[in-house]
Formats: sequence, structure tokens, C-alpha cells
Amino acid sequence: MGLRIFGALVAAALIGYAIRRYRRDELRRGEVVVIAIVSLALSVAAIDPDLLDPILRSIGFERGARARIIGLLVISNLFTLFLLFRGFSRDDQLSGEVGNLVDYVALKRLDDRGWSPIPGGCAVVIPAFNEERNLPSVLNEMPTEVEGLPVYVIVIADGCTDRTEEVSRALGAHVIRRDLRRGSGAAVRLGYRAALKAGAKVVVTLDADGQHDPGDMAHLVKPLIVGDADMVQGSRILGSFEIESRVRKHGVRIFARMLTTLGRTKITDPSTGYRALTADALRHLDLRQDQFYVSEVILDAARKGLDVIEVPITMRKRASGSSKKPTSLRYAWGFSKAIVRTWLR
Repeated sequence: MGLRIFGALVAAALIGYAIRRYRRDELRRGEVVVIAIVSLALSVAAIDPDLLDPILRSIGFERGARARIIGLLVISNLFTLFLLFRGFSRDDQLSGEVGNLVDYVALKRLDDRGWSPIPGGCAVVIPAFNEERNLPSVLNEMPTEVEGLPVYVIVIADGCTDRTEEVSRALGAHVIRRDLRRGSGAAVRLGYRAALKAGAKVVVTLDADGQHDPGDMAHLVKPLIVGDADMVQGSRILGSFEIESRVRKHGVRIFARMLTTLGRTKITDPSTGYRALTADALRHLDLRQDQFYVSEVILDAARKGLDVIEVPITMRKRASGSSKKPTSLRYAWGFSKAIVRTWLR
């Protein structure tokens, strides 16, 4: 009797779920009909299980009230999971469409300002969220050329609510203002689009918080110029850095081994945002992660057969303010999901 009551409660929950989502225009009529059929089957099984005996026996649940209820619960739960995953997929699709529209507006705004960087130069892409206090030191340390290439900076003001845009532009950087914050991965992706459109030969990314030393840029760009690599990752492990916590230290080691195994490329620092790529290499990448994008770049580059190497860099303390990164556990969870999604893709 307990299972029959539970089956009736599940049926009621499914009906309530369908009504709520349908009123919000989040379910189609066909989906509502299917949910109604499953709910009806659960209700019938709760009232008189014998009525569903032919159907359940055909899929392996032998005669018996408990077996019937278990069978229907298994089917209904699988169906519910299907609806949830489908809902997540539709949400991701909608988020992507909105993000693409915002990116289009941001790039159109940049074009309207008449920016004209020198083709064949080195574009430095800096994603930034409310970094007005740190960007002056970063931009003032920026070299004017690296390995013979003229350097120009593209700052992506990712939904900023401070003076990041004004400060960056006053210091000579080109600024892409995106009104909707989507994350560092989406910001870097937008900067890559702008750099390729401008005809950059090499594209460098570094953080806006002052932890990356612009003086290290030549070490990342030189292997690309001489043809030793397609992508160069900066590594604090090979260079120097201040350990933030034991949790992050061990996390770096674990994820480094994971990416090395999956990508079949030796990686010691899996989470640095300091890297350089040739324009040709960048065109081969298929980047989709909005937030934890570093693992995606490494894995996709390895999958495409690009030559990826690491060089030592110096990782400094954040110049001022607090980190925008989530807590260690949330960061590990998000980083893990990004690895799995990219590897499965």
C-alpha cells in the first residue's frame, strides 16, 4: 500500500510540474500530453495495479502489485530526468542566443568607434570585471612591442559597474563593453573574435588583476614566432608563485595530471589565464565554455593536433581588491564539469 500511495504522490507532482511549466510557456502541448499519460498510468496503478499488467509484463515486470508500482516509478523517473535534461539544454540554447546577441552589439559598438589596429600585430586580450583599480598598473607595464610585433590591448569590460571602461580607454586600450556579464571564458572568446577580425598575427591573454607580469610576454610569444609551438601556456609551477592555500595547491596538481592524461600533452599549470596563440591556431579552436574555459582551450588544442608547450611565468599577488573566483570547492566543481563536457564533446 505504501508504494501505491507513493506512486499517487509522484503522479500528483508530475501533474503540478506540467501545469506550472505550461503556464510559463516552458512546455509544449505534446510534452504535457506525455506527462499526463505517465501520471495517469501511475494513478491507475495506485488504484488498481492489475489494469496495467499486460504493459508491465511486456517490459519485464512480472505480476505483482509491488513490481508494477516499481516499474512505473522507474519509467516515470527516467521520463522526469529526460525532461530535466531537455530543459537544461533549452536553457543553455537560449542563454547562448542571448549571449550572441549581446556580443554582436558589443562588437558593433567597437566598430562604430572606428578602431583600426595594425594588421599583423600582437593583440593582448584582457577580460575584466570591475577592475578599475588594477588595470592602470597592468596597462602601464604593457610593452609597446614584443618580438618585433606591435602590441595593442583589447579590454573586455564584462558587465562592469565601475569605471573599468573609462580607465582602460584613457590608458590607450581598445575597450569592448558588454552589458551582460557572462564570465571570463565568454569575455576571452569575444576578445578573440575581435583580434582575428583585426588581423592579429599573435593573440595573448592575461588577467586584469595584476597577477600576470606583462614583462613575461616575450617568453610566451617567442616560441610562436620561431615556429616551436602553436600555443604557449604560462606556468607558475615552472616559474614562481605564492601558494594561496593547500587546497588550491593540491587541486592544481590533480587537474594538471588529469589534463595531461586526457590531452596527452604535458601540463603543469591547468588554470592559468596567461597564454599566447597564433591566429591560425586560434581559428582551429571550438570554444564554448563561458566561465571555466582554460581546460577547454588546452583539451581542444590537443585534440586538434596543435603543438602546446609551457614556459615559466611569475604569478604575483593580486594588486588590490578581492578575487572574483568562487570558493575552492565551487571552482573545482566548475572546472571538473568543463573538463568532462569538453572531453565528451
